[in-house]
Amino acid sequence: MQKSWRNRGAEAVHLLSFAAGVFALLILPGPTNAILAMASQGLTAGRAIVLLGTVVSAYLAIVVPASGLAGPILHAHPLVAQSVKLASAAWVFYLALRLWGVGSSPAEIVTVRQLAITTLLNPKALIIGLTMMPDAQDVSGMAATAALAFVVLFASSIWLSTGRIVLGSEKQMPLGARRCGSATLLVFSAVLTFSTF
Repeated sequence: MQKSWRNRGAEAVHLLSFAAGVFALLILPGPTNAILAMASQGLTAGRAIVLLGTVVSAYLAIVVPASGLAGPILHAHPLVAQSVKLASAAWVFYLALRLWGVGSSPAEIVTVRQLAITTLLNPKALIIGLTMMPDAQDVSGMAATAALAFVVLFASSIWLSTGRIVLGSEKQMPLGARRCGSATLLVFSAVLTFSTF
């Protein structure tokens, strides 16, 4: 019985450490967070739930397989990992152009599809899956997945709220906010591209 309590205590410590590390990574500015902040224009409760659910689902869709299956493949084939980074950089660059107004209406709202693809291609998901997910002997897979989902939801809510505060309740994104958001995405695209080489 005493050993069981020790094991539970150790698991709680590992889980808390994992959650803190993931939060520290996810709260940093990045493509998904930038899109979330911009997607907050004209935000309703229903749209907020859909946006947050999309981010959580997309992160889990990458992190869970990466932690169990993709790790050995990506470590053995660095070109695959580089291809994922380049695809992510290209997608973020495309979003930056659309946000600036190239080939799109100036009043266009960020879509759930764009948010989903951006998150699926976000290198943060691979970092979490390949380097941060705790070992099975330290924390159960179910507990780690639940902690990950909670932290993603919490960090994403902060960015969505930040966007809401900055953009207000306007139905259309102000031109200055569009330009700043586009420039931010261009920087992320460049960083991803250079980190590949």
